[in-house]
Amino acid sequence: MVDRIQLILKVNNLTASRFADEIGVQRSSISHILSGRNMPSLDLIQKVLKRYPEIDPDWLLNGRGSMMKYPQPDLFSM
Repeated sequence: MVDRIQLILKVNNLTASRFADEIGVQRSSISHILSGRNMPSLDLIQKVLKRYPEIDPDWLLNGRGSMMKYPQPDLFSM
């Protein structure tokens, strides 16, 4: 799950601190998750999904499917 959280940060151009602020958790919580010290709590996952409703919960929890519920069309193939 760490890799998926890192991807959320990258896609949204966020630092770990900014991400923590956006979802309403302590900055140390995100730091500990990204370092592998702690696993994300259910509360944290719910906060991520509430702040980013476009993220597919199955992808976030299990790594299956696409990151986004509604994948963006490929503008270069038009």
